[in-house]
Amino acid sequence: MNEHERRATTEALFRDVNERIAESAERFEATETEFVCECADPNCTHRVPASLVEYEEVREDPTTFLVVPGHEHEDIERVVEDRGRFRIIEKVQAVVRRTVVRLDPRSA
Repeated sequence: MNEHERRATTEALFRDVNERIAESAERFEATETEFVCECADPNCTHRVPASLVEYEEVREDPTTFLVVPGHEHEDIERVVEDRGRFRIIEKVQAVVRRTVVRLDPRSA
């Protein structure tokens, strides 16, 4: 696995964790919760406060992710929206983009 695939796999893992967080929040009828930062750093422990509606907006596209400001990596992604508490990033590097689409749990 090359570096780009490794980074994409880390981001996809954090996205999977957030899918479970969103499901749990919905079960308890919460409207917002704290998600994990979906950046490429496997040691990141930052939390991202967001509503379930905001999370669903990010998840509409399998190439967009929710990250803490400053956790984006310009070599593989670009910021598409800055909401202050978090940024929405889009994967632009080809290998990373293909990998996150392939690993998207909602595409299965």
